[in-house]
Amino acid sequence: MQKQTGAARPWYKERWFWLLMSGPLLVVIAGFVTFGIIVRGADDMVNDDYYKQGKDINLELKRDLAAQSLGINAQVMFSDDMRSVRVVDTSAKPLTGTPELLLLHPTRQQGDQRIALQRVGDKLYQGVLKPDQVSHWYVRLQDKQGSWRVQSEWLPAEGAMVTLGKASKEPTP
Repeated sequence: MQKQTGAARPWYKERWFWLLMSGPLLVVIAGFVTFGIIVRGADDMVNDDYYKQGKDINLELKRDLAAQSLGINAQVMFSDDMRSVRVVDTSAKPLTGTPELLLLHPTRQQGDQRIALQRVGDKLYQGVLKPDQVSHWYVRLQDKQGSWRVQSEWLPAEGAMVTLGKASKEPTP
């Protein structure tokens, strides 16, 4: 008979157990990290109801045509620190009601901003922005009832001003 020299060690003190279990444990952790990335980075542009979205496009085009028939134009000027915005109504007739300004992020819906504009003068409106370091926006001016809209694309690197709608004085050929 052989003589035992020491008591058996508990499983959690065995080197081989931890060596063999490290691979599966890392895979489980990587799975949770991947799931977290998927949940936080969900694509907002995917729509389940394509037919309804197609019908809504016609309503949006009607708003653009309504703004064009009303002759609505505007200049949007952003402050250097991107904390405030001024909208100058360059239309022939003044806007009725209080318009609202939307800054739409091209890919992330949670990056969109809806800016309430306050009338500060004749054909002049002002609003407050949430500062954001985005280099590309779609700028939309619309009425709160949703009957018209003018919009344009804006790249902040190209200047702090964007024109919405057609210019009131177009060059003649």
